[in-house]
Amino acid sequence: MEEVKSLEKVLGMKGGDGDTSYARASLFGQLKMIQVIKPILEHEISQHMSFDSLKGGDGLFRIADFGCATGINTLLVVDTIVQTIQTTCSSRSIEVPEFQVYFVDLPSNDFNSLLRSLPPHEQLADRAHKKDENERGFTEPPATRSYFAAVVSGSFYKKLFPPKSLHFCHSSNSLHWLSQVPDSVVDRNSPAWNGGAVYISRDEVGAAYLSQFRKDFSAFLAARAGEMVSGGYMFICLAGRNSVDIKEQSGIGHISHYMEAAFEELINEGMIEKEKMDSFNLPIFCPNVEELESIVKMEKSFEIVESVKLFSGLPLHPFSEVRKGDEEIFGRMVTNSYRAAFENLVRAQLGSDVLTNEFFLRIEKTATAKCQEYLRNRNDQLLAFLVRK
Repeated sequence: MEEVKSLEKVLGMKGGDGDTSYARASLFGQLKMIQVIKPILEHEISQHMSFDSLKGGDGLFRIADFGCATGINTLLVVDTIVQTIQTTCSSRSIEVPEFQVYFVDLPSNDFNSLLRSLPPHEQLADRAHKKDENERGFTEPPATRSYFAAVVSGSFYKKLFPPKSLHFCHSSNSLHWLSQVPDSVVDRNSPAWNGGAVYISRDEVGAAYLSQFRKDFSAFLAARAGEMVSGGYMFICLAGRNSVDIKEQSGIGHISHYMEAAFEELINEGMIEKEKMDSFNLPIFCPNVEELESIVKMEKSFEIVESVKLFSGLPLHPFSEVRKGDEEIFGRMVTNSYRAAFENLVRAQLGSDVLTNEFFLRIEKTATAKCQEYLRNRNDQLLAFLVRK
């Protein structure tokens, strides 16, 4: 995968607000996941958070959202965190702090669209005079924000903040992305070489992916440990799996089959060389609960509060069934979600917009023709947990 070796420069959700943008596509699956996780997030904050870290400080509570991307989802999550902390402080007779929120993502992220979508700032003292936020519904963007906002660009597998500066960190649907495709997976002389596939095809390939995930997730924890105050908390949710079989990569594995079929069609039609497929691998890994817990315990900077929770059956589209005549709509919707997440990677690999469009047209044709099979086999799974430094 030499064309996209430096993932930090090309990896990113598709910007803008068009049909294939992440801001639009994430209104389906990712929003559904956030709705499922919201009560868990509220419970963990209200029941387990200690605010001792605010004592003797400057009265400012600093929050970082790692992997913010664009669209309303990150705003909904941050709004939930801020409001829950406000309510919890009030219920414990703790002075409500002011909030500084950092939206964090890779340099390729569309931060301009994110900043344009930010609601106007509202001082905490004025909130009681505003319409009750609960009336607007969770799928609508917040009307105002009671926090100061800034963006931070860089890989969250590295240090991004000064020491002991963050009180709460959040990351949703981000940490299953790896910093790189494992070296052995693209080495033709390695037992883990993955030619002819774009994802985990054998146990040897899976072992290489797990090793890379351990390295990356440990680096993330170590970086945050230095940046967070003592007693700080972090809530994480990421794509996972419930199987001990490393090849059973839940919904991501299903996506890879459609992408492999698209590559093969372009190869058979003489549009690309086979090397383009052989050198392309998805930089994602979906851990199971045991793998994730073992990394946290070995890294030792954080402890898991309660336990890791597994959620299953979370679709990336609003269809529970496809009625006759809706097949093309379904195929287009599935493809738009693929483009939102993977178009930058595919374009970097294929080298042109024309080939990229042809690639996703093949996926749309397959998703349209096999929509019922897609619905039967798709089963996204999510892991969520709170850790304390």
